[in-house]
Amino acid sequence: MTEEEPKKKPEESPQENIDIDAAANDMIAKANQAAERLEGANKELSLLLSKQEQLKVEATFGGSAEAGKQESTEEQKADAAARKLVEGTGFEEDLFPEKKKESFK
Repeated sequence: MTEEEPKKKPEESPQENIDIDAAANDMIAKANQAAERLEGANKELSLLLSKQEQLKVEATFGGSAEAGKQESTEEQKADAAARKLVEGTGFEEDLFPEKKKESFK
């Protein structure tokens, strides 16, 4: 070949063109299916988020939110921790005497 002769591109056979087109169409179909699944998942997520927001509002205004709960004092926390520590040792009644209930006879 001389420099004056243009370089020829290798010719593709019609079968190769069909295979490439089929592969491209297959990839496009898979991408469309994936997009449909994503759209469905987004709709479901949107529904779940709106339900969660509604539940949060109901909990806040219904009185079951944490804001209205009374917090225990340091003394109450220490007492609860001490009771938990000696629980099951047999010393609970000696260390934490409580008013004994009179049994009805």
